[in-house]
Amino acid sequence: MIRTKLELMIKEEFEIYKNKMYDEYAKVLAENLLLPYHEALARAETQIDNICGDDEKNVGKNHAYNIINDENEHVGRMWVFINNDRKKAFIYDIRIFPKYLRKGYAMGAIKELEKKLKNDKVKNIGLNVFASNKAAYNLYRKAGFIETYIILVKGFDNQRVVTLPKYLKILQGCFERLNYRVVAIEMKKKIK
Repeated sequence: MIRTKLELMIKEEFEIYKNKMYDEYAKVLAENLLLPYHEALARAETQIDNICGDDEKNVGKNHAYNIINDENEHVGRMWVFINNDRKKAFIYDIRIFPKYLRKGYAMGAIKELEKKLKNDKVKNIGLNVFASNKAAYNLYRKAGFIETYIILVKGFDNQRVVTLPKYLKILQGCFERLNYRVVAIEMKKKIK
């Protein structure tokens, strides 16, 4: 496996990263939820700002990392929220830069994160993946994450959302016949 290390971003780096995330996340929301870009951007800004505000509410802490390879190159970035009281973590973003894709850096970063979380006595880690991102979904499955919920959406204006727990996945076909489509999958993993 490719060796990677995680290096905490300094506050200024995180602000630059967060500002880039507004646009990147808005594009993904627009594509997956079939929203106009301006509406997706408003949603992205609100969601990201709310996540960042959780630090201020003392419910946990955001950690943003640069993903570094053996040659000391920045190959990507990762954003994780850790709630030490609940012993849970949530990965908000893993990005491997285009020239480093499919070389094992994302898997290496996940494994390195798990070591850090285990040292902090965190027991569970979760994430969401858009259904259209098959490469990420397959990576997370390979890393040991399992599906916990499936999120389906119907419509454009006044969208309707259905969240199915894994044990009700059998209903997915019924909702798809009613013109719902799978948009995202929530996944979790116990840290051993």
